[in-house]
Amino acid sequence: MTLVEKHLAALKGRSAWITGGKRIGHAVALALAEQGVRLVLSYLHSKDRAEETAAAARALGVASMVVQADVSDRESVRKAVERVQLEFPRIDILVNLASVYQPVGIDEVREREWRDNIGSHILGTFWPSQLIAPLSPRGGHIVNVADATSIGKPRRRNLPYVVTKAAVLAMTRAMALEYGERGIFVNAIAPGPILPPDDFPRQTWERIRQSSPVHYPVTDQEAVEQFALLVVYLAVTTVASGHVYALDQGQNLS
Repeated sequence: MTLVEKHLAALKGRSAWITGGKRIGHAVALALAEQGVRLVLSYLHSKDRAEETAAAARALGVASMVVQADVSDRESVRKAVERVQLEFPRIDILVNLASVYQPVGIDEVREREWRDNIGSHILGTFWPSQLIAPLSPRGGHIVNVADATSIGKPRRRNLPYVVTKAAVLAMTRAMALEYGERGIFVNAIAPGPILPPDDFPRQTWERIRQSSPVHYPVTDQEAVEQFALLVVYLAVTTVASGHVYALDQGQNLS
């Protein structure tokens, strides 16, 4: 058995809860399922996408469950946890992926943009962590998702997004300290341009990606796969907690 095989083998039979199971969440779910990780996929509106991911995981031979939850609402998450516990009494890995992205100029920001970003990024990271952590054994892992702007320069027309994603970074460090006493590791990924929103102009997206200081071509698929690989690593590490891992081709350097 190789070194990599040895550590990946530790994942077999464990259970992971992924919030926001479409797009990047689909790749993360399958990367974990390939290592024998049982899955809980929670969704707000995209039930069909979550079911597709669960079916793909079952085809790999692992148990998968789909549950609806509004991660911005504590009571909704609590009810989802109650349902999940009947089939998955233990959750070893939590991946807080739920996110919104609504470009808006500073003069156009209204209450809705703040509510959506705070609900998805701040509350949507905190409530699942608070309510699912009690199901996690020592050696469990929480993976949050910040943003490249959390450790680098901000971008225009993104103020509520930038602010709330920065809060995820601060929350990750605070949670790592709090949950460290329970033997739970908490880390965050700070992605740059991984996968564009469905309605985002492709030309603008390529311009953002090409602004990376590392001039090396990366496709959307490759970027998504790299994200999933990093989640797998963070699901097995027992030496890192409270850290943020940039996945942005060095954009935080400029």
